[in-house]
Amino acid sequence: MQNQFLLLTRTFVLVAVCLTSTAFVQGQDSSPRQPETLQAIKVVTDKAPDCSSLKSIVESVTRGCKTNDEKAIAIYNFLRLANYHLNYPSEKGGISSLKLLNVYGWSLCGGLHTVEASLWREMGWEWRYVGWSQPGHTTVEAYYDDQWHYLDTFLKFYAWKPDPRAPGGRTIASQADIRANSDLVTLGFVKDPSRGVYYARDNRFETINDKANFHAPAFFVCGDTPEGVLLGVRNSKIAGSQTGWNGIKFDTDDYSTDVNLSTGQSLTLTWDAVEDGHWWSGKRWTPRHSCGDKEYRNCACLGPILEPYHGTSAARGYANGQLRVAYDIRKGSSTPHFMESQNTRHTDHGLVPVDEGRSASITLRLASPYIMTLAQGHAAGADQVEVSTDAGKSFKTVSLNDFSDAVQGHYQALVRISFNKQLADVSLNATVQCNRCSLPYLSPGKNKVTVSVQNPRSLGDNTLVVTYAYHLGSRQKSYEDLADGGFEIGRAHHASWSDDLTVVEKRFTADQLPATFEIDVPTPKDRYPVYPQMAFLRREVVSAKENPLPLPANSVSSQISPDEELKTLPNPFLVGIVAPPRRIIRPTTTRRIELPTKQVVGRNGEVFENHFLKWTKDNRETWVMLVQGELHLPNRKQIAAARLILPVTDATPQSAMKVGVVRLKAPFELGKPYDYANLSDVISTNVIPKQPDGQPYNPAREFSIDVTRVVKQMATGGTVYHGFGIRTIQDRGVDDGWTVRLDMANRKPVILELDVFSQTE
Repeated sequence: MQNQFLLLTRTFVLVAVCLTSTAFVQGQDSSPRQPETLQAIKVVTDKAPDCSSLKSIVESVTRGCKTNDEKAIAIYNFLRLANYHLNYPSEKGGISSLKLLNVYGWSLCGGLHTVEASLWREMGWEWRYVGWSQPGHTTVEAYYDDQWHYLDTFLKFYAWKPDPRAPGGRTIASQADIRANSDLVTLGFVKDPSRGVYYARDNRFETINDKANFHAPAFFVCGDTPEGVLLGVRNSKIAGSQTGWNGIKFDTDDYSTDVNLSTGQSLTLTWDAVEDGHWWSGKRWTPRHSCGDKEYRNCACLGPILEPYHGTSAARGYANGQLRVAYDIRKGSSTPHFMESQNTRHTDHGLVPVDEGRSASITLRLASPYIMTLAQGHAAGADQVEVSTDAGKSFKTVSLNDFSDAVQGHYQALVRISFNKQLADVSLNATVQCNRCSLPYLSPGKNKVTVSVQNPRSLGDNTLVVTYAYHLGSRQKSYEDLADGGFEIGRAHHASWSDDLTVVEKRFTADQLPATFEIDVPTPKDRYPVYPQMAFLRREVVSAKENPLPLPANSVSSQISPDEELKTLPNPFLVGIVAPPRRIIRPTTTRRIELPTKQVVGRNGEVFENHFLKWTKDNRETWVMLVQGELHLPNRKQIAAARLILPVTDATPQSAMKVGVVRLKAPFELGKPYDYANLSDVISTNVIPKQPDGQPYNPAREFSIDVTRVVKQMATGGTVYHGFGIRTIQDRGVDDGWTVRLDMANRKPVILELDVFSQTE
């Protein structure tokens, strides 16, 4: 849908502004003049970060924070959203934190943590770099409340430590704290095997007291581990408090996020990408997060914001915008803002040379806070086009059909168009690269949008037009359903977005600026809120007699129907600042459901009479037990816990072993082979201790594996029940490299044990 918009904007005959200025006098050359420009056209929303400066970022993302720990986590969460890990971008002279956030949005550990430290400096905190030699890694720590604190936006990790002096009795630990007390990591975190992420042991994405613990932060979401942190802090060295790392630096220098436009100019920033529309100096790769959607699909702070784009591009990359300059010189509405004009005069048919014996020319300027990647234009009657990227010191002849090579990697350029007879209309279009995660997105519910400019009087009789375009969406299932069903927060599970493009277009005159307006993002009453899928934000300056750029064909106006209401979601930057709710202890009764039908199968279709479980490291011997039985489950809200009870007769005397449960995607028949493709990924595990003295258990000893989540999912109908599979899992951290085997009693059934609340509200 966004691509359709881009095609429309590429082919549209552009809005024009025409010549009536006394600067064009018949028989004379017009003198060079600097066009009057509307400066610093700023659009921000009250729920999105304000990325116009490092100071505004800190102020906007820490709104509502009361303690320094809360502020540190809010900045960490923002950086999780605004950046992903990929090789360092580069520009001559380096890239400032502000530019990295607005233009690129990717870097490696040293670059990402430079941005983090630069925001800490805005907070007035001290900072220091800490380098790891094994594994190789660059980290930073912040100093506040008289101690150091470690938050790693690359590994996606921080840990709490007890601190009686801190609010709530805890504070974020430093690397020295972790090195001194490894239990902060080893006992503080637990892996969710089905989601592939870690949670704080007492703060997981699950239902607590019938409410989803939505604010449980996910850690190590790209596949790193607590063990890696412990190894790193043991092999670390303080590297000082410099203000940059590997070409990424704190100071902004001359970079500005100001959007400056004159009449006939527009900047449309999109949340989508144009093919080949990226800039990465010296790199041929297309910028893209190499971990796919791992970083956000289970993350409460950025998953909901990013999931509207999961269907079109699961992995984050770059986004684009269109910078346009357009004048139809044949019309007589107002003065075009040329940087310079030579030997020109205006007629009803366009510009012509004053002195017909020599060439005439006009010079236009392309400039924005976003780096240019592609460029093309049109100029009816042009004889030569030249481009300068050094402020007019030198010009290079180009083809107006495609002058991308001349402007790539630059933030501004002068385009000089020469003609000998007549110039009728002119349009220039530059594709720019932006970081969509730094754009002022909309949130479900009510949004307050603020529009400001530095010099509103310069607008004169013209109009500033601000346009938001987005697709509304909703979710069929609640976060409680997602938590209990094992779904992921930010992977668009049970969510959808409209094909219609909702558009809000606002027009402002000089005396109306600065201005505020509201955009309502509704949700159907019988559904749950999601973030809208943003399409574009456009700023354009339009003359009094012209219309704004046209809207896409599928555009509809913003309105709330009687079947909709303004539902909201929690502030994503505050995810993790509070401890989970205290569980209310409610009485339960235990039910035991026998699953008597069972058989052991091998990978190649063998059916075994024994009840041995084995899965060797080379996958040559695989014995998996399939179990099923009639299952009558209570309502999901009645289920407090569910466990599979295994009747074990023999374990492995040399070591402990990890045993896991999988869900069967299809039923099995006794005595017949079973396709391993119908085994799900492991949904839960437990460790069986080594066999004491090598003697069998007599009678069989019961060991349990928690299956609460998948059983709740079955109770809601989200997963069809066909039975369970039980298998061993080779894990050197558990079995020390031994090949392990588990034997279960032949005549005893596997039990599904349920804890059911005695009373439900």
